[in-house]
Amino acid sequence: MQMRTLRTWGFRAGFVVAGLIVLAAAALFFLTLRTVDRIYGGETRVVDAGQFQVESEPMAITHVSVLSPDGSQMLPDRTVVVRDGQIVSVSASDDIPQGVTRIDGRGKFLIPGLMDSHVHLQRSPNDLLLYVANGVTQIRSMGGSDADLTLRDEIRNGRIGPHFHVSSPSMNSADGFASAGSAPGWIPEPLIIWFVETVFNTHSTANAQEARDDARAFIDRGHDGIKLYGFLTMDSHRAILDVAEALDVPTVGHLPEDMPLSELRTTRLREIAHVEELVKALLDEFGSFNSQGSEAFIAFVESRKDEIAADLFENDIAVHSTLRFSESLDDQVFDLDGALADIPLRYVNPGIVEGYAPLGFGWLPGSNKFEAYAGDTPEQIASNRDFWAAREEAHRILLRAMVAAGVPILAGTDANGWLSVPGFSLHDELQSLNAAGMTTAQALHAATAAPARAIRSDAGVIEVGRRADLVLLNENPLADIENTSSIEAVILGGRHLNRARLDAMLRAVETANAASRRSSISRYQ
Repeated sequence: MQMRTLRTWGFRAGFVVAGLIVLAAAALFFLTLRTVDRIYGGETRVVDAGQFQVESEPMAITHVSVLSPDGSQMLPDRTVVVRDGQIVSVSASDDIPQGVTRIDGRGKFLIPGLMDSHVHLQRSPNDLLLYVANGVTQIRSMGGSDADLTLRDEIRNGRIGPHFHVSSPSMNSADGFASAGSAPGWIPEPLIIWFVETVFNTHSTANAQEARDDARAFIDRGHDGIKLYGFLTMDSHRAILDVAEALDVPTVGHLPEDMPLSELRTTRLREIAHVEELVKALLDEFGSFNSQGSEAFIAFVESRKDEIAADLFENDIAVHSTLRFSESLDDQVFDLDGALADIPLRYVNPGIVEGYAPLGFGWLPGSNKFEAYAGDTPEQIASNRDFWAAREEAHRILLRAMVAAGVPILAGTDANGWLSVPGFSLHDELQSLNAAGMTTAQALHAATAAPARAIRSDAGVIEVGRRADLVLLNENPLADIENTSSIEAVILGGRHLNRARLDAMLRAVETANAASRRSSISRYQ
């Protein structure tokens, strides 16, 4: 009898423990989902974009200087006629058809709408207004979600927003995560994979065949290209590229940790997601930075730059720049307050800014992971300053070598990454590219014709038959690249958005952010 009672209580205790485990797992599940939604901006008030809606109309922009199709010069005193969302004529004639709206372009400069080739929209649809208000008429989401696909389709159906190219979620290998060894061994691997996929919007596969099948499934679902991440095994990396080549879709990727730079000569990866990927690979090749020092590293980069650039050019691989983002890391490590004060923080989704400290997500002190990288002692701080400065210079060395070799550079900003403000960041990126050695014409090309070619867009150049995505500027960007910010109006698929409407978009986003903010940012304004 006593044994039966003990057994009964043992079963009951087991059920209780099992129930508590299930409840704890459920609580963890919902807490994770809610936290992720908040830090990616899902709790921020959404602006009604419909209030900015305008219809496409026939128009003629008269007596304006127009960026030439090759991007090398401004053609003076041109008239550009737009009808049904397309450019129908570009001429020196003042013969304007009847029934079109005239826009006086005297003393102004017309360029193609800009493209940011590397953004993360996260859960922040208000960013679409920020892009348009900054003359960014096309964006490419790196790590696209189902929500991105929905917004893309809404934009195609008339919602105000930039034309939206949506890649797949970042594809990884489960083996790659396991080999990273960053999680405690007692946590079940499926739980680790679920957590990483949920928090970082990635997709993991168990083997090359599964990677092949899932890549095809993403394209069948409507994604415009494939994003490959660094935790892919080489077998899975190559399998995904097989599928992308067969389906003729763009591929953008980080370099797998096991991939030597020599493979740039043979890879079918079409775009590298950051110049930083090449710098990281060179750091691995170089060995210990601490023992060899910055001068030796810079000399090593100089010795390798031409071969890397030649491999990229000969294999027609484009590279996303994200240069300003890489430069900002140094500022965040050593002067975070100053870096925050230097950007228009009020326009950034407050959920993304405030983040979540335990994950190192967030831009503000206390949640920004980079502020911990400075070091504790004067010796550590000096050594780390040396490292970050050398790392920054390595980006510029490689960029100059790639430009000289003719490698296509695509201006991208990693928008919504740390201190990269959607829309505004592309103008910062163009300034960084110019300061690093690109001419103003080359920098502008990297945000217009070059990315249009990469994704076969019908915009990006001002010529007959192209989509009428245009930006009317008050100052000449070929004279000073900062003039890309002197926006008088944006023509979005034939819809004329004047300065007053663009300012109203910015105010609406700022107001929505202010109403949703938990932490004050007044010290940075």
